[in-house]
Amino acid sequence: MNAIRTIAIAIALVLAILYPLIGWGEDYQYQYFVEDKKYTPFSDYIPKVRHHFYTVPHYVEDFYLLYGLKQYYNENTLRRNIARLKTALQCKFRHPSEAFIPISTEEEYYKYRNLLFMHINMLILRDHLKIAARYDKRTLPFYSADFAKDIYESLTIAEKMYRDALPYWFDAVKYAHNASRIKLTLDMGALETERYRIVKGDVNFETIINKYLESVAQKKSMLEKMIAEREKK
Repeated sequence: MNAIRTIAIAIALVLAILYPLIGWGEDYQYQYFVEDKKYTPFSDYIPKVRHHFYTVPHYVEDFYLLYGLKQYYNENTLRRNIARLKTALQCKFRHPSEAFIPISTEEEYYKYRNLLFMHINMLILRDHLKIAARYDKRTLPFYSADFAKDIYESLTIAEKMYRDALPYWFDAVKYAHNASRIKLTLDMGALETERYRIVKGDVNFETIINKYLESVAQKKSMLEKMIAEREKK
């Protein structure tokens, strides 16, 4: 009996230690709200009353806060993040009193929503490109003929991811221009900088993606010739 009682106590202690960790199934980037900083980085800002890992996500901000890339991510992580952010684009925003930053006017709230949608579209675009990079073979050495069919299939997946990324760039541009109509600066420095670069043309993912697509088309053409030559032998 004493042995059974000792085992039971040990199990209870282990469960007591592990119980607070049940809600931590994933590593989140946004975990703490620092009150003693005058200027809190946007990526670290979480309203005290709304910790996303304690609530069921409903709003744009909730799904955005679920987004997170570890230092070493895999394709499943990227696809999961894309799915979450796509869901965010279909949701309503929180009440202005629970936004990421203090909102005091309708103009601020309008710009806030457009900036966040712009940023979410950019994140989805970048994650598509990260996946495409895993399948896009940058060069075709002479021995590529030995694996021509496999490489061709890989390039087809990369091509699809590039094409799927393009619409999100166009939407990001649209929201960036919408936000630029409001001539005030919100306390969202990184997003304001991103908006400025898009509007001024400092970054243009349409050009970048089209170059990738041209490169893929050329490589697929080379592989088709390799495959044809192999089949003749």
